Amino acid sequence: MARLNHKRGRKSNYVKSLDNDYHKEVRRRVFIRDGFKCRRCGSKIFLESHHIAYYVDGVSIVGHELEEDNLKWVVTACSECHPAIHKNVNDRWNPKNRFKEHV
Repeated sequence: MARLNHKRGRKSNYVKSLDNDYHKEVRRRVFIRDGFKCRRCGSKIFLESHHIAYYVDGVSIVGHELEEDNLKWVVTACSECHPAIHKNVNDRWNPKNRFKEHV
């Protein structure tokens, strides 16, 4: 995934775009819902929000996560599990997995 291939130590443009009040509220709600732990391994440190899907029924949910039922397409993942999810196209939470199960 191109947005994840950036130089270590530098924030990617995608990560920079998430540094705003809206995405902080998305993270807050997802972390509360998930009990402040990684849904994959249970870790309680270095938590991040992860989109299971970027598009639902052909419509982008990025920037609309708090609308209707879109928050269910975002989960809590730790900084170790998050890249592992993106690297494994067969992971049930990889956005490219067409056969994903809903959370």
